[in-house]
Amino acid sequence: MKSKIMLSAVLLGLMIFPGIIWSQNITITQIDSTGLLPFSKIDCYLSISDGKGEIIENIDSPLISIRHETSEGMDLVEILDVQRNDFSIGQITFLLVLDNSGSMYDPVGNGSTGTRMDHAVRAVKEFLRNIDNSNVRVGLAVFNTRYNLIVKPVNDFKTLETALDSIAKPVSEDAYTELYYSIDEASKDMSVYRGRKAILILSDGENYPFYTKSGKLHPDFGEYIYLPEDSLDSLKNESVTLYGINFSSNKDPFLSSISIDSGGEMYNAYTDKELSGIYSKIKNRIEMEYKVTIQVPLNFLEMPELSAEYKGKTDTLDYYSSPLMGKISETKLMLIVFILLFSLGVWFLLLKLRFERPADSAELSMLPYGNGKALKQTVALTSMNTIIGGSAQADFTVTGIPDIKESHATIVQDEKAGTYTVISDEEIKVNNQITRKRKLKPGDVINIEGATIVFDAPED
Repeated sequence: MKSKIMLSAVLLGLMIFPGIIWSQNITITQIDSTGLLPFSKIDCYLSISDGKGEIIENIDSPLISIRHETSEGMDLVEILDVQRNDFSIGQITFLLVLDNSGSMYDPVGNGSTGTRMDHAVRAVKEFLRNIDNSNVRVGLAVFNTRYNLIVKPVNDFKTLETALDSIAKPVSEDAYTELYYSIDEASKDMSVYRGRKAILILSDGENYPFYTKSGKLHPDFGEYIYLPEDSLDSLKNESVTLYGINFSSNKDPFLSSISIDSGGEMYNAYTDKELSGIYSKIKNRIEMEYKVTIQVPLNFLEMPELSAEYKGKTDTLDYYSSPLMGKISETKLMLIVFILLFSLGVWFLLLKLRFERPADSAELSMLPYGNGKALKQTVALTSMNTIIGGSAQADFTVTGIPDIKESHATIVQDEKAGTYTVISDEEIKVNNQITRKRKLKPGDVINIEGATIVFDAPED
C-alpha cells in the first residue's frame, strides 16, 4: 500500500512540476592535446544539452569549470578561451566510414528501394549537399575484410559524390566485417588533422573477423584479431570521437560502448531518410559544441583524467598526455626535460640565426623544426604587405599544414615609421603569446599552426 502511495505521489509531482526532471547535461566529446608540447595547453570540446538531449545554443560560459588530474589530485585549471565551434575559426573534420561487407548488398524491405548500400549512398549524398559551413571538411572510407580510405577529408564535396558512385560489391574474400580494425585504421588516418575530429562509422552487423571465420591468415595482419579495446585505444591516442550508426537489427555488442567511451554516441537507422537525419544531427551537435582552451599544470599524469562542470553537472574523460613521445611517456620527468631542451634549442637557433648572419633588411625565416615546410626558407619584406599562408601565391608559403589558411597572416610595413606589424584574422602566437595583431621587433618568433617563423631586421 505504501509503495502505491509513493508512486502516486511521484506521478502527481511530475504532473504538477514536469520541469523538475529536466536538467542540463554536459559531455566531454574530445580532448585535443596537440598543443600540450611545448605550449602546456589543450582544447576540450564540450556538448551541453538539456535533459531531453536537445543542445543548448547559448550558455553562460563563465559557469564552466575544468579540473585536470595531477599527481596530487584534481586541480582547478585556468580557462584561456571559450568558443562555440560554429563561431570558431577552427576546422571540423569528418571521416565517413561505410560498411562495404557482403550483407550491405541485401535488399531493404521488399527490395523496391534498393540495397542497404543504395540507402547509405543516398543518405551521405543528401548530407553533403546540406553542408553550408566552409570550415567543415569530409573524407570517405569503406571497410570489409580490409579498410580503404577512398578520399581524404576535403571541402570539395563533388569529389566525394563521385567516389560514392564508385563503391562496388566486394568479392567473397573481401566480404567479411573487420569493424574494430577499421576503427583503428580510420583513427590513424585522422591523426594528421587538428581541431574537432569525428569518425562516423556505419555498420549493418557485428565484427566478423576474417581469420576467425575463414580459418585463413588475414592478408594484412595475419592471425591477429582486433579487439574493441584496440579501437578505443587508437581513438584516444589520436584524439578522435567515434559516432556509431547501426543500420540493421543485428548490432555489434561493443560498438555502442566504444562510441560513448570516446566521447561520441550511438544511433540506429533503417532507411536512407533516417540515416540522412542522423548524419545531419551529428554535424549540428558538433557545430554547437564549445571549445574550451585550458592551461595544463606541469605535474600531470601520463594518462590524466579531465573533468568539466557546468551548473552542477559534470563529465570526465581521460586522454594521452604525451603524443609526441608515443602513447604514454616513461615518466612526467621526461616531459619536463623535453620542454627544457626544446626551449634551449629555440634559444640556440635564434642566437645562431641572428649572430651568424645579421640581417641587412627586414625578412622572415622559417626555423627547421615544428610543423610544415616553407617553399623559400627566407623571404625579404620588400612590399608594404607580405602575406603568410598555405597558397602558392602567398609571399611566404608554408606547406604541409592542413589547418593553415591560404592567407593566414599579413606583415604590414609602415614605411614612414619604419615598423612592421603582423595582423591575422586567426589566433597566432608571437613569442608564445596569443594575438591577432602585434608590432614586431627583431628576433620575434611567430607561431602559425605549429610553423615557427622568425622576424628579423637591422638594429636601429
